[in-house]
Amino acid sequence: MPDINRKTVAITGGTGFIGGTLARALLARGYAVKIFTRRNPARRIEGAHYEVVSFDDKESLKKAAAGADYLVHMAAMLFSRTRAGFEKANVTGTANLVGAVSTLAKPPEKFVYISSLAAGGPSADAAAPRTEETPDAPVSNYGRTKLGGEKEVMRLPPFVKRTILRPPIVYGRNEYAVSKIAHWVKKGFMVNAGASGSFSFVYVDDLTAAIITTLENPATDGNTYYICENRAYPWKDFIAMLAGAMGVRMPFMVDLPRPLLCALGLVYEAVSWLGRAEPIFNRDKAREGAAPNWTASSAKWERDTGRGTWTSLEEGIKKTFN
Repeated sequence: MPDINRKTVAITGGTGFIGGTLARALLARGYAVKIFTRRNPARRIEGAHYEVVSFDDKESLKKAAAGADYLVHMAAMLFSRTRAGFEKANVTGTANLVGAVSTLAKPPEKFVYISSLAAGGPSADAAAPRTEETPDAPVSNYGRTKLGGEKEVMRLPPFVKRTILRPPIVYGRNEYAVSKIAHWVKKGFMVNAGASGSFSFVYVDDLTAAIITTLENPATDGNTYYICENRAYPWKDFIAMLAGAMGVRMPFMVDLPRPLLCALGLVYEAVSWLGRAEPIFNRDKAREGAAPNWTASSAKWERDTGRGTWTSLEEGIKKTFN
């Protein structure tokens, strides 16, 4: 293990699926970890320190970030009924964090922003995955505001190194979205969005390893990367792997055209509004689902870091569900 002199990594979104996995990996590697949280969680990660913050309050963010050697920002709004909801969390919240960090007497050495493939947008052809040179063309409010968050990160002062990572679908044990898909696979019925296309995936342990590499490898400074297994999978192959790993039959699959997909998103929004919850599916996700291909290449990452070993989707799903 390299001598890192017990450096401290601050993580926003550290109470979530990816953030929790990253925190545990960093602690195992010898780092000190500070997790930003809107409220103290009932279940804490042993060894981690928690800082209660508000992303509307720069002073609380500044106080929490003080003393951190590195900062990994992954807190985000994934589901919202409105563009304003996404904007507030993904753009304004990021701008406030950047502003807080920029005014510290000793800011973090490096700021890593976990963006999304959605910030770049879908790929036009399954045989031509998106690369860092492909012009950005997000199709959803989520993607547009994650791209807006990236632009805020670029406002950091030049003495703070920054790297942006754009993962596609992230999966692993207890991941919410894939767990919901698995739930419907078990029931034997699946409504598909963009089912005729292909998708890129990254296993959560591979993503956390990439984040740690980003912190430790100066070759990543100032760059944006797509982080994923360098292979695209047809959606129906993904569903078949889920069914196989869980020992159930391939579900009956219905492909919805875009108008019906958007109508279904509106229904989910209405039901969630009545239940006073954020929708797990909405018109924004329907817009993403209507695009057939969500694929990216991690070739630039592999070239710059020398790291190109990925967990295959089949192996990752077995780890997730067995």
